[in-house]
Amino acid sequence: MMNGQQLPTVMVVDDEPEVLMAVADALEDEFNVLTSTSPLTARAMLEDDDIAPVVIISDQRMPGVAGHEFLRWARELSDATRVLITGYTDIDALGAAVNAGQIFGYLPKPWTPERLRRLIREAAEHCAVRRALAEERRLLSHLMDSVPDAISFKDRNLRYLRGNRAHAQALGLGDPADLIGRTDAEMGVADAAAREAADRAALEAGIVVAEAPHDAAGHRWHSVVRSTFKNGEGGTEGLVTIARDITAAKEAERALSEAHATLERRVAERTEDLAATARDLLAARKAADLANEAKSRYLATVAHELRTPLTGVIGFSELLLRGGVSPGEWHRLLTLQADAGRTLLGLLDDILDLSKIEAGRLTLENLPLDVRALVEDCAALVQPSAIGKGLAFRTAVAATVPARVMGDPTRLRQVVLNLLTNAVKFTATGGIDLAAEVLPDPQGPEGQPSRLRVSVTDTGIGIPAERLSGLFEEFSQVDETTARRFGGTGLGLAICRRLVEHMDGRIGVDSAPGQGSRFWFELPLTLPAAAPVAPPAEGVAGPPQRPAAGRRILLVEDDRSTQVLVSTVLRSAGHEVEIVDDGAAAVRAVDTGTYDLVFMDMHMPRMGGLEAITLIRALPRAPDRPLPPLVVLTAGVSDEERERCRAAGLDAFLSKPVDLEELLKAAATVGLPPQDLAGEGTSEGDAHG
Repeated sequence: MMNGQQLPTVMVVDDEPEVLMAVADALEDEFNVLTSTSPLTARAMLEDDDIAPVVIISDQRMPGVAGHEFLRWARELSDATRVLITGYTDIDALGAAVNAGQIFGYLPKPWTPERLRRLIREAAEHCAVRRALAEERRLLSHLMDSVPDAISFKDRNLRYLRGNRAHAQALGLGDPADLIGRTDAEMGVADAAAREAADRAALEAGIVVAEAPHDAAGHRWHSVVRSTFKNGEGGTEGLVTIARDITAAKEAERALSEAHATLERRVAERTEDLAATARDLLAARKAADLANEAKSRYLATVAHELRTPLTGVIGFSELLLRGGVSPGEWHRLLTLQADAGRTLLGLLDDILDLSKIEAGRLTLENLPLDVRALVEDCAALVQPSAIGKGLAFRTAVAATVPARVMGDPTRLRQVVLNLLTNAVKFTATGGIDLAAEVLPDPQGPEGQPSRLRVSVTDTGIGIPAERLSGLFEEFSQVDETTARRFGGTGLGLAICRRLVEHMDGRIGVDSAPGQGSRFWFELPLTLPAAAPVAPPAEGVAGPPQRPAAGRRILLVEDDRSTQVLVSTVLRSAGHEVEIVDDGAAAVRAVDTGTYDLVFMDMHMPRMGGLEAITLIRALPRAPDRPLPPLVVLTAGVSDEERERCRAAGLDAFLSKPVDLEELLKAAATVGLPPQDLAGEGTSEGDAHG
């Protein structure tokens, strides 16, 4: 039979083989037909779980077992739909056969193939529907019994149609089937009357949700939902009830209520404190919102901070390229250009250090510095821009300012330059004054500490009073029109405030719109201790002296401009310099050549500096041909990179942009024994910087 395994199975039982053949011929295109001439054999086949027919067809008159008797067996063994084929004309006997077998239908003899196929199709569909319904009932029953909530269905007369195991157990019954057809009163439920009243109220209302104690003592609580369900015509057919144990939630609610009462008492005692906290939180949130809006202008702020020293570097370069500068002026301009470059480097470091300030990890220098020289240097960098705008530029250092004070010259220079740059930017006419003084006067009352006060006064646009309080906050601007007109986003003053406060000082501003502004900062005034007179011994200050004969140096650097600068400086000092542009070439050069010193960049293509250093340290060397000392020359200046370099066995560390004096000092001293350094003012470790 074709595709027999894919077709639904029909079992046919008839003691006449020719009838079996006729039935099989009529159905074989749509069904897989199993035939048997013996009811007993057919019963044995049904008892075998390997077959699952959808329809069982039986003749009524068969020797030994009548058709209705066989179909009664079949009903107990299979859920297939049963069909009786008979020529039996006794209506009473036929009715008994129908009742005994609970058959779907019967087909009288003689029958036609078309009538047979139509009846069997209907019987097969009937079987599929019954099986689907049975599966749904099984799943529903499993679902209901798996749910911990008590679920029940009642008709309009409040008799149980169905209930799950949890509901039966709640009523003291072991089997949910014991509920069916009975009322709560008939089962002797303790609160039957209350249940009936609640059920009837739900039948009227459609749905009722309530919480009720499960026992008189109130030890258990349930949340009960009663809802009606409808028939096909929309009429109310019955009631479904779902009861959930909420004892734990009630206990938590009771505990929460007690805790709430306690909290209310405490809140009453601290109302003013909480109100103040709420105001502070609101102010902080507003400040955070303003800060978030301003952070989008971060890159422009950084550009603002870098623009002033870049002006010096680029401006002096263009001035020198134009020519017509005297030799003395040439030297002065180059010196100012170098100072501007160093200031630019300091600004980059300061921007990176802002996070260190916030984290409390910034380390300040405490060195003797000349306030007058610092004022003059800052003025020299900014004065060309002021004069270019037609502004008067004046400096004044009070006579009471000591010749030398203790402080961080780089940080002070950064603050002063920022204030001066802002003054020039926001002043169109008039002038700018840079002043330094000591407050209070040293001859003032004893015991009152002196402070160094530096101020920058301009005749610019001024600042409204309501904007002064937030002027020194990160990413703050006077207003958007100021930002569009003059540029910048306010990070400079924020850095100034952080730096001044980190130096135990304070910063402020006095301003009025249209009249100008006066920015000032004050720092504790500390004088340097008297320097002891050192005996003329090794280590006396002085420029480092290189050995009589120049050293053979390997420079490992991939940047062309750095190659030219470093090699030119070293060769001018009498050293022999060989250049390679990556770590792999450096390893080969050290392995095959002889060098007194290696300057190694860290970040290069193909092979970086750390990997090359590791390989160089592992090279075999003869006692008369030791490995050369290694000096890092890199733009990476983080503490982490310095630590990696030291761990790799570096002898010294120089950061870019390279300080030429430090470069020459390292070239002249690193790796040499002390007896070869007589008269030099530094030792090998000084190059670590």
